[in-house]
Amino acid sequence: MMKRMSRMGLLVAMLLASAQVLAAGPALLWELRDVRGNVRAWLFGTIHVCDEACFPLPGVVREAFAKADVLALELDPDDPQLAVQLGRAGALPPGTRLAERLPPELNARLERVAAGFGLPAEAIQRLQPWMVATLLSLQAAERAGYGASQGVDLWLARQARARGLPLMALETAKRQVAALGAGGDAAQLAYLAEVVDLVDSGEASAYFGALLQAWREGDVVALDRLLREEMAGDAMQPLLEALLDQRNREMAVRIDKQLKAGRRPFVAVGAGHLGGASGLLAQLAGKGYRLRQLDDGAE
Repeated sequence: MMKRMSRMGLLVAMLLASAQVLAAGPALLWELRDVRGNVRAWLFGTIHVCDEACFPLPGVVREAFAKADVLALELDPDDPQLAVQLGRAGALPPGTRLAERLPPELNARLERVAAGFGLPAEAIQRLQPWMVATLLSLQAAERAGYGASQGVDLWLARQARARGLPLMALETAKRQVAALGAGGDAAQLAYLAEVVDLVDSGEASAYFGALLQAWREGDVVALDRLLREEMAGDAMQPLLEALLDQRNREMAVRIDKQLKAGRRPFVAVGAGHLGGASGLLAQLAGKGYRLRQLDDGAE
């Protein structure tokens, strides 16, 4: 109850702020300079589901993208292996049902929420908890007016291909899917319970709106708080370690390797990977790069 009250209080404050007309301000974009002061890369936090109001991207983002010699994303969104890996890993072993792993009350709420999106109970019962949580999150985002087809990553990938700009994936589909299913049974069930609670409580639309507002304002602290504190309880921490912290360390190594090879990438990753002590901003600063957040409209 206290967590829900905290989340609602934060959402109300952020949504009241979103009613104001925003002047040009910080973008969720950082330039990376080496020890000699040379600009080596740009790091941009994206949002995977969005609406048409996300575009055009801020001018400072488009300008940095135009200067890069490669686009680096978590994954190539057109990689056919992603659907293959999701299909393989997202299904429960034959003959088992999700209800066998869930408390009866949670299973009943899950089936009610799923039915509200037109998802058949029998189909849901054959899937892993993380896959069900992902499907419910996407359905809730769609209902709130946000879709993956308007995702910033997808737009960047299509723009890169149109320009003939090389596209580099920072990880494989297999690695990302493995992270989604990590953390152990308790963390997986906690994740599913959080998503069911978010949808069942009627707070999903406000939550997605608050995420989008924080992204538009370039507020990495608010984004980190929304993702790590307002949406994730203590039981989910092992999953967050695998899904965010461990992958951040791996992606930072891959980015550093590209910079040492002389590339000048525009790195675009989910906004949740940037902030906090284990985020990419801290990881890359620890490797000796100087990072500066850029303002839209700044010279």
